[in-house]
Amino acid sequence: MALLEVRDLHKSFGDTVVLDGVSMSVEKGDVIAVLGPSGGGKTTLLRCINFLETADSGSLVFDGITHDMAHISKKQISEIRLHTGFVFQNYNLFRNKTALQNVTEGLLIARHMDKAEAEEKGMRMLEKVGMADRASHYPSQLSGGQQQRVAIARALAADPEIIYFDEPTSALDPELIGEVLTVMRQLADEGMTMIVVTHEMDFARNVSSRTIFMEHGKIVEEGESKAFFESPREERTREFLRLEDRRF
Repeated sequence: MALLEVRDLHKSFGDTVVLDGVSMSVEKGDVIAVLGPSGGGKTTLLRCINFLETADSGSLVFDGITHDMAHISKKQISEIRLHTGFVFQNYNLFRNKTALQNVTEGLLIARHMDKAEAEEKGMRMLEKVGMADRASHYPSQLSGGQQQRVAIARALAADPEIIYFDEPTSALDPELIGEVLTVMRQLADEGMTMIVVTHEMDFARNVSSRTIFMEHGKIVEEGESKAFFESPREERTREFLRLEDRRF
């Protein structure tokens, strides 16, 4: 049984159709890279799956339970989010809290964890992403790559079954991208289930298990990553990959 399944997801903003009947399935341990041009619906897909946006229609099956994405209750959303993590493009850290406090905030507020237990877990997560020595630093004292690693530690602290990454390196200077991708590769090697919206072709090609190409709110092509990059079936996919290769 799939860990997560999206069925016939639709989303429009006014007259603009952003998601046009998207369906996908995620097995435990999958690392799915979602590629495509800007405006293709990639980020909206993630935001709808995590209920940061309300879908117009569609269903989500999570851990075997089916939810109507357009009419889901706040209680059901909260229950699903207890099992998921989300890493944003621009980190979304609390500016007035230290790295450790950013990681423990959700444990204390949403999970009512004892403070000492939360801090012990927070330190373990910061150590996992190579940020234990910056636990008392505020976001303004950290580089973009360091802030994103704190954000990943925050997501990991919830013991998620799946983590959604929304272009996690796109706001970073080129020399800082590698440190974040290294952490993500480590998580993939450890079996973490991940959906990653990204423009990092090397990550998609060499780390992800499956790749999805989206355009105009639809999935144009998807498949096992090795085959996707070596022999894409659709001409539009081939064209996109040629353009990406020329960029680097």
